[in-house]
Amino acid sequence: MRHLFILLFFSFILIIPISQVQAQHAKDETKISILTCSPGLELYSLFGHSAIRVQEPSKKLDLVFNYGIFNFNTPNFYPKFVRGKLKYNLGISTYKRFIRNYQYNEQSVVEQELDLSFESKQKLLKALEKNYRPENRYYYYDFIFKNCSTLIRDILEKDIVTQIQYENADLTSNLSFRDMLNMYMKETPWIYTGINLALGQRVDNKATNYQKMFLPDFLKSGFDKTLVNENGKTHKLVSKENVILSKKAKQKPTAWYLHPLFIFGFIAFIGLLLTLSSFKNKKRFVLLDILVFGSTSLLGFVLLFLWFFTDHLAMRPNLNILWALPIHLPLIPILFRKNRPTWVKSYFKYHSIFILLVLAAWPILPQSLPYTLLPFVVLIFIRSVFNATRS
Repeated sequence: MRHLFILLFFSFILIIPISQVQAQHAKDETKISILTCSPGLELYSLFGHSAIRVQEPSKKLDLVFNYGIFNFNTPNFYPKFVRGKLKYNLGISTYKRFIRNYQYNEQSVVEQELDLSFESKQKLLKALEKNYRPENRYYYYDFIFKNCSTLIRDILEKDIVTQIQYENADLTSNLSFRDMLNMYMKETPWIYTGINLALGQRVDNKATNYQKMFLPDFLKSGFDKTLVNENGKTHKLVSKENVILSKKAKQKPTAWYLHPLFIFGFIAFIGLLLTLSSFKNKKRFVLLDILVFGSTSLLGFVLLFLWFFTDHLAMRPNLNILWALPIHLPLIPILFRKNRPTWVKSYFKYHSIFILLVLAAWPILPQSLPYTLLPFVVLIFIRSVFNATRS
């Protein structure tokens, strides 16, 4: 979903054409189509993008309505982004400028021309004009439930005079939201790890055909099979498909030695060697424990923040909290000091049992946890067992 930098198109040349489009009543020459852009190499473009193209050939008018605009200069940009308080907006660009950007980034663009009646086109254009008004163009973005694709789906459903039959969309069945997102992260394992850490159990729900349209590629597939009913006659929503740009950017595969599974596996292996040395030489390696339990606890507090103090629905509830327990952090000065209270051994005994249960249940939990972090969770278990057995 293409999050472009904010486009400064508030000038006279763009405001006037919108009214010209709405004023068209003499003949039906308006063309409305959906543009689907392939994934790019950057995080903000990893899942592709959708937009609406409006053409008026006689007026040489060719505009793109884009719901994926945000402003990097927004005060407190990053805190608002994390908390889900960052406002996105509907922007307008010339078609040539829009395409030039995707051509530069080597992303394909496919156009689906919509077969709509004159009345439906006029109603849709009025809705786009209304949405573009300063008081209406801003909205709170939600990665899954309200984005550049779902808003296109919704405006077509609401603001045309024909009846849309989405249930005929023949999309890949039995996929969860997470399954669909993971399809785009095969070559980006670090992004896979971060996103699957942050996203909670809600995205493991199976998505209906209608819900799958939150991704641009699935919106396109859905529209390919969608029917509309006009005056008792049923026909396909999409009348024609045009490949505008065919070149697709390819992610460079992550080297095996930079893959998170290898990195965390290597860390776990070093931790295991140090633990074996601890048993043999009676060394404690307190710094190792502080790093292992301190980092997981900090992560736990981040997950709690995303769960309870943000508006991101997809981040709650999050079962990664089962192994990233925040409780260790405030107890670190007690857990790893030289003369520990007697209850510390019991604390780690029960913690190691709990982590063992989490590892055993990893494949069957109602939330899919990132496999790349398994070695590190094993290290947590190893160090917990060590602290439960030492005096």
